[in-house]
This record gives sequence, structure tokens and C-alpha cells, in this order.
Amino acid sequence: MAGLDHNDERQIELQTALELYNNAPCGAVSFYKNGIIFEINQTMLDWLGYERDELVNKKTLPSLFRVGGQIFFETHFFPLIQMQGFIKEVYFDILHKDKSVFHGLINARKVPTSADQPNIYQATILDISDRWNYEMELLKAKRKAEADSKAKAEFLATISHEIRTPLNAILGIGNLLHATPLNENQKEYARLLLHSSENLLGLVNNLLDLSKIEARMVELEEVSFNLHDLVEVLQETYSVKASNKGIALQVELGENVKDQFVGDPVKLNQILTNLVGNAIKFTKEGGVTLKIHVKAACSTSQTLHFEIIDTGIGIPPEKLELIFQEFSQASYDVSVEFGGTGLGLTISQKLLELHHSKMIVKSILNEGSSFSFTISYTLDKDASSKKGITTKSSDLEALMNCLVLIVDDNPDNIFIASQYLNQWHVPYHAAKSGKKALQLVEQYDFDLILLDLQMPKMDGYQTAKAIRELPLKSQPSIVAFSASTKGEVSEKLQQAQIDDHLPKPFKPNELLEVLLHRESFNTSNVASESSESPLKTSLVSTKSASEEIDTAPSFSIQRYKKMANNKPEFIKKFVLSTLDGLITYKEDFDGIIKNNDLKSLSALIHKSTMSLYYIEAEQLSAMLKEYRELITNPAPDTAQIEKVKSDCLNEFTIIIEGLNKTASQL
Repeated sequence: MAGLDHNDERQIELQTALELYNNAPCGAVSFYKNGIIFEINQTMLDWLGYERDELVNKKTLPSLFRVGGQIFFETHFFPLIQMQGFIKEVYFDILHKDKSVFHGLINARKVPTSADQPNIYQATILDISDRWNYEMELLKAKRKAEADSKAKAEFLATISHEIRTPLNAILGIGNLLHATPLNENQKEYARLLLHSSENLLGLVNNLLDLSKIEARMVELEEVSFNLHDLVEVLQETYSVKASNKGIALQVELGENVKDQFVGDPVKLNQILTNLVGNAIKFTKEGGVTLKIHVKAACSTSQTLHFEIIDTGIGIPPEKLELIFQEFSQASYDVSVEFGGTGLGLTISQKLLELHHSKMIVKSILNEGSSFSFTISYTLDKDASSKKGITTKSSDLEALMNCLVLIVDDNPDNIFIASQYLNQWHVPYHAAKSGKKALQLVEQYDFDLILLDLQMPKMDGYQTAKAIRELPLKSQPSIVAFSASTKGEVSEKLQQAQIDDHLPKPFKPNELLEVLLHRESFNTSNVASESSESPLKTSLVSTKSASEEIDTAPSFSIQRYKKMANNKPEFIKKFVLSTLDGLITYKEDFDGIIKNNDLKSLSALIHKSTMSLYYIEAEQLSAMLKEYRELITNPAPDTAQIEKVKSDCLNEFTIIIEGLNKTASQL
């Protein structure tokens, strides 16, 4: 600078630097190790509302924070500076002089000094109040959107539920009407009624599925299923539609694709149903092919690749993303010509996301499309004998001695269920309330109760709990039937000790399958057993003679033989089901022993009663009750408790081994 000496220039530079420091767009604070502020810029003073002499050498930096911030500064913030020499972008609520708050983001560092100088630290502070307020508004908007989405989902679920209840009557009457003698015109009317009601049911189910997915109420189940059977049923179902359109439906199943897996067959079937149904709908000539092959495999699982290929109308490239949007289709013309809501692909994509998978689409306009995805399933190596019951006409004879109770406050639902039971010659009673149901249960020995969940005053859950508390000779099997899906109410079903679930509206074969699958539907047959000595399963006891254990046979499958009309495949199903139950009961008993849990013991005795009844394991049942009496005695006999405990464990082992052996021989 001309005309200025070196000292003047230095003075100007210092003055400029000081002005930049004081008027910087961020706050600046220098402090000692004990937190005392020894320097602060004007920007920070203006933000806080203090004068310089009110803070410098009088207040600490942490004193400018809220209590929580002061604690965090002492326990985390400052120790981290000392460890690494700096810290970046830590949020603090900083107090103005009037105790109001501004939101600050702090960067701090340790300033190097000589050994004889005290440690000093510098902090720069950004006022992010505007950003913070903006983020809070975004968060509020996000929460509102989530709440709106949940409200929409709950509304759709409620509306869908309300629609499904009368739809049950429409579909039921349609099925009943179609089965009666009709002239040609009447048959066509009944067919149209069934077709329209099934389409409406499909729409309602899609709406309900979408609402549940958006409300995060859908979870994957882990059950055993036969993939080959699932695909075969799917092919049979859609072959008729394909044939009516003059196109072919083919299934190509890789030779190394296993049949038994553990996973969620319902959701897989839903995905495949949507894709195959769409492919047939949008294909006018040519055909549709479902291909399944193994993409990867190990000893415990297989990753399967599914692909549905059609020779249909195809999708323009710019429309590929649109097809996965809710209520959307590739074009207005497509919607008009082919119909539909555009929900199928949306739901399928969301169901695949639950499987950590994604739909891949390839399409050429007017030539066809390919939809593919992969899902990994665990192999079910113990499922070779888990075959379903086929509903042949001869099986209906087994139901003629079954006494059923229908409980529903809707007379239409009672009428429809009763008409099906009349067709199968199944005796029944009906109750329009939970209170009336309890009266009938005390009068008659019912084998099966079809119980509506939504009833006024006393709902299905309360009714089931009340039935389970009655001192009945034998507990009936309880099947809930309601417009709610099983996934929505599974926890409540378990708590109410309800055995199974049949969603409304149901088709005749679905009700028949439930009747045939319930283990306890033939309880009433037990009372009419012949005087002929039942065939017991002979087993060698592993107990020593010194223990003086009763050497009577431990169990019998005679009741299962009667229930299954001596059909080995049905008997084996009953035996395997009971075997699974006994293994669980033994594990529960082991836990009860370790924890001396009387409440759990009573629950175990209760839930095992029917299983032990059907295999006539009176000895184990008596032992469990004796053990409960012994441990509740004010003056317990330790030696006797240990003996009975050992007897129970031994008896569990004998029965489990015996059931295993029996199943292998069937």
C-alpha cells in the first residue's frame, strides 16, 4: 500500500481480519479446557442477545446449552475432542439470553499450543433454525401422510369387510342355486350370478390385500407346502379360461425342482394367480407358459426362478413402470377393452418385496410379455407324508355321525352353511348368539363348532373362551368363520383357543375341506365304539422294574381308525399331527420342570387334553394331573415329585417313539 509503512499495513490487516471474524456468517467461540469462554465473535453475541462482558471469562460454553446438552457435552462431546482433536457437526439446542432456543450445529477443534500454555479450543456454530424448522415441517408432513395412508388402509379394510359379509350370502346362494334342477335359461342366470359375484369378490380381496400391505399388516408365514400340487391346481384352474379363449396354457417345471418347501404358499399362489390371469386376459392367440427352474441350491434350500411368458398385446416401453402403479393400466384403451382395476401387479410387486425380491418385466408391443422373479425357499425334508385330504364322495360317509353347531348372528349365513351341511347329511344345530351357543354346548356333545367372530354383545372370541372353560366331557373343535382373513386375527384366534379359520365368503369345497381336516370331527363316534377290545399299540417300557411303573400300553390309535374309516393315509395324518403336538408338549414340560411354573403346567394339561384323549393316553394324562397336585401340596413330598416327574418324561418318550414307529408302518 503506497504511503503506508509496515506497521500501518499490519494494523489494517489485523483490523480487517477482526471485522471478518466478528461479522462472519457463523458464530465463533474460543474456550479453555474448563469450558470458560475467553473469546466470542459479534455474530454469536447478536444471536444470543448478550454483551461481550457478560460472557467473556464469566460463562462456560456448556452453560449456553439446555441441561441435556450440558450432560452430552461433558460425557461425549468434549472427551471426543480430546481423543481425536476435533469433532464435526454435532447438534445442540442453544439458549438465548431470554432462554428461548435456537438450533445450532457445532464444529470444534483443539488448538495446538506450547507446553507452557493452557489448552484452548475453538468452536464454530451454524444457526440451522430455519433448516430445523423446515425439517420439522417435512417430518410433520411425512407423519400426516403416513397417518392418512393408514386411515385409508383402515377405511378400505372396513369397507371391504362390510362388503364381504353380504357377498357371502350372494356367493352362497349362487352356489346353492346352481346345484338345483334348472332349465337352460335359469342355469345361465345362475352362472352369471356366480361369475359376477366371484369377480366382485376378487376386487374386494385385492382392495383388502392392498390396504393391509400399506398398513404393514401383512407378514410372511412359514408353513409346509407342496409346490407341484400348487402349480397343478393353478394350471387346472386357468386351463378352462385359456381353452375358452382358444389359447394354450403350459407349465414347465424343472426336473430338479423339489416338491416340498417351507414358506408362504398363499402369497406365492396369489402372485402366480395374478400373473397367469393377466397373461391369459391380455393374450388373444398363441399361449401362456409358466416356467419354474432352480436358480441356486444347497442342501437346505432352493432359489426358484419363476417366469410367466405370453404372446399377448405387449406393453410399450414408456408404460412399463406405469403398470405397477395402483389402479393403473398401460392405457385407457386397455382398461376399457380388458377391464380390471390395475391392482394385481401392484399387489404382486409388494408381496415380492416381502420376499426380498422384485418383478422383472420384458415386453415387445404386439408380440408378448415376460414377467419373472426369484424366491428362496427352505426344503421341507420331513414332509413326505404331509399330504392333504382329498374330498372324494366316499369321504362324506365319515361326516354323517358328526354333530355341528353353527353360531352366527346373520340368519343368511346360517341358512347357507346349513344347506351345505344338509347336502352332506351332516347333523347340526344353529345359534344366533354366543349366549345361545353356550346353552346348546351344555345340552349336546358337539364335534365341531362353526363360530362367527363378529357378533354383538358376545363376540366369537368371548364365546370360544367361555366354551373352553365349560366342564365338558370332551372339547369340540372350534373353527372361526368370518370376513376377516386368518392373518389379521391369528393372534386372537390362538388366545381364544380357536382351532382353525374359514374366511367368508367361502365356497362349498372349502367348508367340506375344513370338516374333513379337523381331527375332532368324530368325537361322538367314541361313545358308540363297539365293546370289542380296542387294538392297542404294544411298546416295551424303558423303565426299570424297581420303579414299579404300570406296564399297561401307553396309547392307542383305535379312535383315529374310526375317524378315518380305516384309511391309512388319513390315519397317518392324524398320527403325525399328534406326534408334532406331543413333541411340543414334552418341550413345554421340560421348561415347566426347570421353572416350577404351575400356571404353565395347568395350561399344558388343558391344551394337551384332546390330543391325549384321541390316542387314549390316559396314563400320561393322569400322571400330569398327579404332578400338578403334588407340586401344589403345602407339604410337598420331594421324593414322590421326582418320581412322578421322571414317570411323565418317560411316558412322553414312550409315546413319541411309539407314534414315530406307527407312522413309519402306515
